Amino acid sequence: MESKGRIGLKIPHVTDNMDTDLIDIIHTTAAEYGYDTLVISGVINYVDDMLEGKYCKGQTNIYDLILYGGFDGFIFEANIFCSEKQRKIILELLRKRDIPTVVVNYEQQYFPVISADETLLLRMTTEHLIKEHNCRKLYCIGGYKGHIPSEERINGFRQAMDSAGLEYDESCIFYGDYWRFVPHSVAVDIAEGKLEKPDAIVCGSDIMAVELSRTLIENGIKVPEDIKVTGCDGRIISQTERVTLTTVSSQSKLNGMIAVRKLLSMIGEEVTDDSVPLELVIGESCGCAEKGKLCRSKSLSDIREYAGNIFEMLEHRRTSSHGEINRRMSECSNIYDVSGTFLGCCYMMPTGIKAELCLCDDWCRNVSNPLIYRRGGYSDKMILAMEADFHECNQMIEYNIRDIFPSLKKPHTPRLTILSSIHYKGQIFGYVGFTYRKAAHIIFDEFYMTWCDSVAIGLNSVQNKMYKDYVNKRIESLSEFAPVLGIYNRRGLISKLVSLMAENNSSEYLLTLVSYIKEGRVRYNVPPVNSIVNAIRLSNEDYILASINEEIIAAVLKSDGRKYTSVELAADISTKVNASYRGAIELKTDRIAVISKYITSADIFEIDTLITELTDELKGKMMSLSSGMFSYKDRFIALRDDIFRHPEKEWNIETIIRSMGISKSHFQRIYKELFDTSCKEEIITSRIEKAKWLLENTIIPVTQIAEQCGYLNSSHFIR
Repeated sequence: MESKGRIGLKIPHVTDNMDTDLIDIIHTTAAEYGYDTLVISGVINYVDDMLEGKYCKGQTNIYDLILYGGFDGFIFEANIFCSEKQRKIILELLRKRDIPTVVVNYEQQYFPVISADETLLLRMTTEHLIKEHNCRKLYCIGGYKGHIPSEERINGFRQAMDSAGLEYDESCIFYGDYWRFVPHSVAVDIAEGKLEKPDAIVCGSDIMAVELSRTLIENGIKVPEDIKVTGCDGRIISQTERVTLTTVSSQSKLNGMIAVRKLLSMIGEEVTDDSVPLELVIGESCGCAEKGKLCRSKSLSDIREYAGNIFEMLEHRRTSSHGEINRRMSECSNIYDVSGTFLGCCYMMPTGIKAELCLCDDWCRNVSNPLIYRRGGYSDKMILAMEADFHECNQMIEYNIRDIFPSLKKPHTPRLTILSSIHYKGQIFGYVGFTYRKAAHIIFDEFYMTWCDSVAIGLNSVQNKMYKDYVNKRIESLSEFAPVLGIYNRRGLISKLVSLMAENNSSEYLLTLVSYIKEGRVRYNVPPVNSIVNAIRLSNEDYILASINEEIIAAVLKSDGRKYTSVELAADISTKVNASYRGAIELKTDRIAVISKYITSADIFEIDTLITELTDELKGKMMSLSSGMFSYKDRFIALRDDIFRHPEKEWNIETIIRSMGISKSHFQRIYKELFDTSCKEEIITSRIEKAKWLLENTIIPVTQIAEQCGYLNSSHFIR
């Protein structure tokens, strides 16, 4: 089904499988009716005292997207926000927007509230202990006193006890805060004899049940042999303990299902009334293991899948680090560097299938007045700085923020995308979106936050450089020379070339723009651009040299009639540098980026435009090289070796690029840069070369040779 609208889900964090369960049921249900699910999250669940901090304001600015984006409706999971102030801020934004909205588990006067009845949760675990394990004396540790969902859970315990005709009183019920302190105290009191030892204890959350079990075991009381324990919620922690918990799952899914179906009906959809059954997840803590009653369940499989995703991501991250992306971003000198590094580091988020970096059109501070910058909200016009997936890679597209992402305007099946803020020291740059195949793949952790913060660091570095360039240009505007290098600046180069061409209107000149792509871990005694300038100047005094910007220089020489390729020019520059510094400085040819053009007097009035075009072209080449060739070089060489060692494999370009985690166009560009041919041509060449050798050196039948060379059809092979 093609998407026809979008639903916004506001949630403070995604920290465990309960959060992804909620997102999953909302997304899968919304998708059935043709709606995208866009999850708007501040990533951190802040408390009231933290809201005034600059970092917190930057993170929670993402909720302002409520006012800007073209949404059909909202679901506000208010219950799990720790900050009452933040809840009220979001509610006020939703009131201003005034479109269909559903609030989960939080009473207020503006929007419909949904709240699944939680009575059944502890009733299920209590009845299980009574009926299956013949428990007669039971305690219950619940949540907050007076909190409706907490009281509903405790009432479920009471109902089960009453139904079984078992005696209990209020001394058997302990109010906690869904955290560790109360269950820890109860376990210690039992161990010390201050509380009578029960047959079982029913807990209102898995976290409380885990702490209870740990403390009991630490104090010599066996679980489940001495005391049986059950939890509630179906969190991942329930299955990571030495003694796994018996718990109740699907509560988050039930809330999500009720919320999304309510919202869809408010939007105008005819919604079927399907329910999500709660499921008792049997673990070891109730004693079922001893009875051989542990069995597979869908909820348990979902918990294990989420745990598997976490470990898979940890495996991927063994080859990357916070420091690597921080370093690469901090060295960015322009927006193209940032978008290129963004693309080159997407492999660090392996579970996402699309990444989109969106910037406000005023993301950069006003260079003439650095105190003017965006402190909140978003601009009406946004810039797509980078869109990366397995199929395409686009960048620098202006669009209306109502679209949220340009890709949402294209025909697509309903998708699940998480949005979070990009900001730095109180300045709002924009937001980033990661699209996932399923909610279980979403993991918001410190690595994710550092990744987003690194993008902001890169943007801050670029705007600082732009301000520095602005100041230098103001100084240089009074002169035609670049003071640091002692050569012409851009203005001086244009003036010199115009004068030269006017005097020699029949001559042809070679205009070359040069830059050097630095290696991250190499320390340069002399900046590469400086060494190139000095080497060219020493090699031929007829060169006209100019500084286009901090990283790019121009060299102009009267043509000798020969036509040079970029590779030849780069090799020549490398040779000049090595010779001039007698080996003390060595610049690698494949890191010298060169663009050149022959110009004549016919171009005299287009010099400025030509320099601009060549500069943009060189920047694009530098971005391609820095974001792809070097970071992927070893992997591409290994791939090429594998192709020639095993031409018989069923090589498929789409499969290869998925394993690389980059777009098709980016893959093809890097392969061409490295090997001067395409991957498809290499596959054909490897097969033909092996076939030639086998035909010349063996007596194997042609049909077998075809198979050994990857040709399943011998007739095609013969042709």
